[in-house]
Amino acid sequence: MSTQVFIIAFVVSYLGSIPPGTINITSMQLSVQNHQRAAFFFALAASITEFAYAGVTVRLQLFLSEKPFFTEYFQIITALAMLALGVANLLTKTNSQSLLSKTTTPKGRNGFKLGVILGVLNPLTIPFWLAVTAYLQNHRLISLSGVNFWLYLSGISIGTFALLLTVNRLGARFTNIADNQLLVHRLPGIIFILLGLYNFIDWLF
Repeated sequence: MSTQVFIIAFVVSYLGSIPPGTINITSMQLSVQNHQRAAFFFALAASITEFAYAGVTVRLQLFLSEKPFFTEYFQIITALAMLALGVANLLTKTNSQSLLSKTTTPKGRNGFKLGVILGVLNPLTIPFWLAVTAYLQNHRLISLSGVNFWLYLSGISIGTFALLLTVNRLGARFTNIADNQLLVHRLPGIIFILLGLYNFIDWLF
């Protein structure tokens, strides 16, 4: 189970970090401008910040799961959260070029500072991991007791780090993925909605 927890967290984090945002677009820009050192420290800082955000989120989820009301309606709450994420993805439109104009170009270890700042300014990771963690627990795909809690957070953090290194490696070619609205928004949105509907129907019957 421990290995499964880590792998699931890694895969979800890696795939969940693909939709274009300030963090992965900045990583791409650093690659294009050949600032490999800054890109590495930037990715490291962003993944550490993700670890902290996810830690707070998972602790909150575990706290809520001990409350009678949340326990009784756990599945329906998860379904609603999944539906909300799905609709949000379908309504979201992002473009790498518009995000590129908002990024800055740090050098060397200044990339770490920028990674922390942009990571902190990305609180959308909280509702994402709250919904995903609730879903995974509800379907007994993960257990967060004992060391599994830390393996889960490590999988999330390393998944983010690996994706940013991939973006850095791809450079400008990442825009081919980032600007594919079907791949990064529509398909995930449909999947989230289907998962939400499945939970809702399962709760009813």
